[in-house]
Amino acid sequence: MRNQKNLEYVGLSEKEARVYLSLLKVDKAQAVLLARKVSMKQPTVYVILDSLIRKNLVREVQVGKRRFYTAESPDVLRRLVEKEKDEAHAKLKRTEDIIAELKTVDRETGVRPVVRFYEGKDAVKHSFDEYVTQKDYSTGLDYEVYSFDLLSKLFDKKGLLEIENKRIENNIRFRAIYSGADKVLDRSSKLQENIKIDQGRFPIECDIGIFNDEVRFHTLDDKGVTPYGIVIKNKEIANTLKSLIDYLFSMKAGI
Repeated sequence: MRNQKNLEYVGLSEKEARVYLSLLKVDKAQAVLLARKVSMKQPTVYVILDSLIRKNLVREVQVGKRRFYTAESPDVLRRLVEKEKDEAHAKLKRTEDIIAELKTVDRETGVRPVVRFYEGKDAVKHSFDEYVTQKDYSTGLDYEVYSFDLLSKLFDKKGLLEIENKRIENNIRFRAIYSGADKVLDRSSKLQENIKIDQGRFPIECDIGIFNDEVRFHTLDDKGVTPYGIVIKNKEIANTLKSLIDYLFSMKAGI
């Protein structure tokens, strides 16, 4: 019974396990004898044997005019599980593609925003990396609201440089409202427009990034709380936030 349960655990049905175990105990056997041993009808045994042959666990042997069946080595089970693993991986990948396609479907009443969540420092870093390595740079202008002091606690100097270098490599212009001790990177000043505000009077407690039709929010808590990221892909939301930032820059310029 234990061996049967083990075979069921790796993916065989209860009947497949019983037939395979019976064949393991003998050199070879005919279907009629197997049917008696496992207490099944002969047509049912033939169906089970065909299934086990497809799984490479049983082999058919012709001796004269008689057909016999013999069990293959249990090592085949390893290949069977590996095959199922590969198929599951492929199915998961295809499912991710399907999910992405379904998220682009519009509601009858309008475009449905696509929302993604990130949890933990590594996940938020991955979200940042996705943000600065996008393929579609139709506007070429990145909008940001952030606290440099809090951002530098989530990322070390090397991490901040990597983010900024990716912006520079892709020639992304950068318009930001920020608070803190300094700009992220002085040498990118040709690409940056900045408005610095007083963190004491107007505290910024998360990072906001807007690029094309995508808005990203990343919590930048400095009290050891797990950081989170929320990404919203929606043209109307993105354009509204861009307009607010553009308005502040127009006020600064006296337009």
